[in-house]
Amino acid sequence: MVAMLVRWLVAGMVAASALLLSAMVVPASAADSAGLAVVIANSYDEALPASLRDADAIADKLEENGFSMIRLLGATGGEMAAGIVQVRQAAETAGPLRLVYMSGFGMCVSDDLVLFAEDMQPEQFKSGQIGDVIVPVSLLAEAAGTGADRSVVVFDTNPRRCTQDMVNAVKLPENTALLITTGIGGDIIDEIDEDGMSAFATAFVDTFAPDRPIKDIITDVIAQVGEMTDGQQKPVLVGEL
Repeated sequence: MVAMLVRWLVAGMVAASALLLSAMVVPASAADSAGLAVVIANSYDEALPASLRDADAIADKLEENGFSMIRLLGATGGEMAAGIVQVRQAAETAGPLRLVYMSGFGMCVSDDLVLFAEDMQPEQFKSGQIGDVIVPVSLLAEAAGTGADRSVVVFDTNPRRCTQDMVNAVKLPENTALLITTGIGGDIIDEIDEDGMSAFATAFVDTFAPDRPIKDIITDVIAQVGEMTDGQQKPVLVGEL
């Protein structure tokens, strides 16, 4: 019931926010790109400053390597909803690989993971009235995965109120894998390098190369995160790469 309510609320939010697309930049030459990258991160008035640093570094790395980029940093609920429409449109002509990176405050809601918008208010969270300030992983993965050969969704946050069974129940499109960088109930280890980035962002930027299979990249990143944090941070992969 909760999951159905979330999808209904978000569907309405997406439709109502479609007009915002005119103010957003649609990636050019998507058909000629290596793939589509979607980077969404919120800091909540700098409560999570590393979130934006990590997202910028990852987005820059992917853009430099030929990915068509949709970057939503510090996005409100309305902007994220419009972004989903933009992602769906860009995916229709994008290259075969899709990479989605989400960072900020997240939690499990029934059979889905959600990321909160920048304008989420504490009273909304306490009351459960969150439909207009979230983006569900399943919805974003479905939008980005249109026509993809392979998709990877990275949830770079410590999701609250989650169990492994709840994470396993997230509905993902075919050929889509979900990586939770903290594992279940773990912590993000920040300020690993001199730029103050997290372990995952540092490992991804150092490891990513466009000529490497995404399976090898993610496998190496997971191993490096474990090494850099002395085993404190153990990413969990749901699905196959």
